[in-house]
Amino acid sequence: MESKQHDSNIIDIHPTVGVPEAGVTSRSLVTLLANVKRGGTRGWLAVLGSFLIHCFVFAPTEFIFGIFEHHYQIVFPGASASSIAFVGTTGSGITYLTGFLSGIVADRFGYRPTAFIGTVIMAVSLVLASFSTALWHLYACHGVLFGFGASFAYTPAIAVPSQYFSLNRGLVIGLAVSGTGMGGFVLAPMTQALIDKLGVFWTLRIIALLTFVICGLASLLIKEKKDNLLLQEQLATTTTAHQKEQTLSGSSTDYGDMTVCEKDPEQLIELKQEQAPWTRGKPSFFQSLHVLKDPQFMSLTLANVTVSIGYLVPLYYMQTYAVFIGLTPEQGALILGLANGSGFAGRVLLGLIADRVSNTKTLLFSAWATAFSVMVLWFLAKSFGTLLLMGITFNIFAGCYISLVPVAVAESFGTQTIASMIGLMYAVGGIAIWVGSPLAGFILDSTLPNLSYTPVIWTAGVSVLLAAMFVTSWAVFHWRAIRTPAACRLQAINTL
Repeated sequence: MESKQHDSNIIDIHPTVGVPEAGVTSRSLVTLLANVKRGGTRGWLAVLGSFLIHCFVFAPTEFIFGIFEHHYQIVFPGASASSIAFVGTTGSGITYLTGFLSGIVADRFGYRPTAFIGTVIMAVSLVLASFSTALWHLYACHGVLFGFGASFAYTPAIAVPSQYFSLNRGLVIGLAVSGTGMGGFVLAPMTQALIDKLGVFWTLRIIALLTFVICGLASLLIKEKKDNLLLQEQLATTTTAHQKEQTLSGSSTDYGDMTVCEKDPEQLIELKQEQAPWTRGKPSFFQSLHVLKDPQFMSLTLANVTVSIGYLVPLYYMQTYAVFIGLTPEQGALILGLANGSGFAGRVLLGLIADRVSNTKTLLFSAWATAFSVMVLWFLAKSFGTLLLMGITFNIFAGCYISLVPVAVAESFGTQTIASMIGLMYAVGGIAIWVGSPLAGFILDSTLPNLSYTPVIWTAGVSVLLAAMFVTSWAVFHWRAIRTPAACRLQAINTL
């Protein structure tokens, strides 16, 4: 009876398995509502907390840094524009570069305290930056220290939604990550208005206070699930994947002499613990490095590295390129604003599509669409309309790509150590972010006096094209893996 009850619970979690084809729309709605309900109040509070943290962690170093950059040049007239721009690049690079450390801390000591510590560091860094009297003070405070704190707040915030939602992860993570667009949309005009009235340094202090209050409260909402619940969720997800494979291929997947549907779920949990002892308790540093043996993880990591080189290039140079092709600065700013706004809506919409079609297929399509937007549309962008089309396409699909990477990690490896895995992946990508934009600027300067954006477009285009290829390799490895019993796969990884 106990085994039947567990099987019934698995069917309730995935109500679409075995349902007739009639009433597809109503069935999809029922499935969505069932999984939304299954996340529970705590799950949706965690998503809200993640959304609020996303509003602030990248704003001071990416989405609103251009406003600070202009006024920093006034405060420090002897500094070059590129040296001040490197303050924001340093902050972004440190955020990703220290992701592995913050991921291990989050998995080991809890998401809530890790995010709160990061919030405190972010607020303190902006306050210290407001007392800067030399440019290196900005590097240390607005750059390094803020990036360090943002990493501790961001890593648990991006990891926690996957633990509460097993099927609708694309939508849920899309909602959480869309906070970056909302933060830039709200904070940009507010920052400019505050600087006009109070000056840049008092604006930093006010944003520091907002960061501490909002992100501090948000960090209290992101509480990870308990280990036993995570194991049961991973079991249910694995079971459904195998059931779908059996339906498509007509074959059965075995754990020994029994299929995944026939074996007692409690025994499967024990088997997973025996095959992967590193999933019990909190992972150590070297246990977290164990995932480097998996080709799926390495493919996603290489994709993240290559896309990071070119990701910020269109965002940083879209407005100057608009002036280069004969548009006004105001038109360039409008294109950039509309492109960022489309990214906010696109992440949510494509999250819904990913849950309806397939997270793997949506991630794969987004990666190639991102490459197409740079390699083709940017080369063809010679007017307001074509450049706007390029900007909207890039922001929608690049944003979806970034949103679905945590979903891919959760589907491939489960959610118990997802913070460490994402942190390690982003840490490697942080180095690439640090290199990409300055490299594009150096290449652009090298074309003077006959300014040309063609080498810059090629640099960004090749990087995102390589990323699409690595995502394709991940998809192949992933499709092979879901045809392999989980216990056998873990055992194979352990013997590498």
